Amino acid sequence: MNNFGKKVRMVLFLAALMCSYPAFTGPAAAQNAPSQSAWNMESVGAAQNNGRVDVGAYSKLTPWPDSDNGQYLYSGCYDPSPLATNPGAAQCFMTVSLKDPNKPERLATVYIYDLVASPAPPLSHAVWKSADLALLPVKAPCDTFKDPAVLAGTKRPACWDPGWNTHTHYVAEGPGKILAVNEERRRGGGTTTQANYHGVSFYDVSDPAKPVFLSRWQAPVSDPVSGQYTDSGGTHHFNFRNQGQPGFQSNNDNRYLFLGTWYKGYIGMILVILDVRDPRRPVEAAKWHIPGQRTPEEDAQRNWVHQGNFSSPVRTDPATGKLTKHVAMHYPAVYGNIAYLSYRQAGLVILDVADIRNPKFLSRLDYLVPGFEDPTMPESMKQFPLDTTAFGNAHSAKLVPGQPNLLWLTDEYFSCPYGHLRMVDVADPKKPRIISHFLYPENTACDPANPGRSATPARFPRRGPSTHLGNARDGLLYLAWYGMCARVINIKDPSRPVEAGRYTYQIDPSKPEFAGCDTYDVIFGPNGLLYVSDGTAGLRVVKYTGESPGAARRP
Repeated sequence: MNNFGKKVRMVLFLAALMCSYPAFTGPAAAQNAPSQSAWNMESVGAAQNNGRVDVGAYSKLTPWPDSDNGQYLYSGCYDPSPLATNPGAAQCFMTVSLKDPNKPERLATVYIYDLVASPAPPLSHAVWKSADLALLPVKAPCDTFKDPAVLAGTKRPACWDPGWNTHTHYVAEGPGKILAVNEERRRGGGTTTQANYHGVSFYDVSDPAKPVFLSRWQAPVSDPVSGQYTDSGGTHHFNFRNQGQPGFQSNNDNRYLFLGTWYKGYIGMILVILDVRDPRRPVEAAKWHIPGQRTPEEDAQRNWVHQGNFSSPVRTDPATGKLTKHVAMHYPAVYGNIAYLSYRQAGLVILDVADIRNPKFLSRLDYLVPGFEDPTMPESMKQFPLDTTAFGNAHSAKLVPGQPNLLWLTDEYFSCPYGHLRMVDVADPKKPRIISHFLYPENTACDPANPGRSATPARFPRRGPSTHLGNARDGLLYLAWYGMCARVINIKDPSRPVEAGRYTYQIDPSKPEFAGCDTYDVIFGPNGLLYVSDGTAGLRVVKYTGESPGAARRP
């Protein structure tokens, strides 16, 4: 046997040892009945793919804030269970019928690669890690892993399908029944030594049961360096301009897609604006970044040390005296000529986009700075060393419907103290200010022996209790709160947000891979229905049954 075959067999042998746990043989729902509890909310339906948690990974829902006339919704796929039996379980998007609004039905699942013509190599195969197998010739579809000798590691693979190494979990519906789907490097086994898609693909969903591929835009990336693709991380979140906002109906305006993506020549993700008026030929209209992100041209003016982990605290780097930060464009919400950008550990950025090809900076609310003066900071947060450390990561911000001067802003932060909700006054877009916070005791209950972790980690088998996505209407904010399921917050008095309802659920708490409460997003359906997506445990239909805003109180 040649050296190549020996190396591959050794990698396969070690991987087999690591994966030698009992196989998942049946639906989780059949093994452990779901448990749930609620206050001011009730469950009215579910779509869990017959209990199969390995294909039950829903993520960002669209259109927001409302489902498509109560008829359809679209969801990205999310991280599959390690026990998943379905190839490509995190590499797809799905279309869902709401014609029976209490019982969503999946109409179509569209994968990023052809599961039959281009079967992916097992994640245990050396092709994912071996330097000898880096940078295979790109071909799609690629049938090299239909060869048993290639699977066994005795024959070198001939090609590589970028879809194998691509994760698709975020979708957004634009005007004209166009669906945008993100493409970024695969999570949970992905590699920097092989190609992946790194941009956005576009589909025609005029017939939701039969989406039609239209085009693919990919961000420019550098040539591989030492066998590594260094900046092909791809595109994460995005939204169309004026998405879901009544009063903004110009097709030309709404055809602009604002996204956060890795891009050649920059450190961290930046803002790119795509013109999608012809969805078969999307073109870049503009881009924008925080000064210091461009490299090497702006290296000297970068006043932070870039850190890869957005859940690490912001501190002063002793070697440089600069702050350690994860500065990266994450989530855009664009209303008329104003864009609100959640820019991770650079905080909230507000741009004037009246001239779409020349975005103008208005302000930056950088609350992730040690010693940041915030008179509204809750007492429970003051136990932490805020004068030397900042905790958080700006995830998403949206205007409150009917209140154009009020923004809700979530942090996605998986270290204790975990990410929570802020209410922000944006009456003067050049001077945004925090007016209140909302968090739970679990957000600040840290383990004294390990301050970055929860004091009750068993309660949060998948993630810590961090805020994520949601939507507001009629004075209530319906929010996906990782680890704590779906929460309703009364924001009628934005200076004093209070909990108004909750819905919690579990599938099998003994198996963190699909324990539930990996809650991702909430959008609205007809007749007061709420659609709640979960990253491991399906899609739920619930309803708020509480009192009108201002009257509800936590029991």
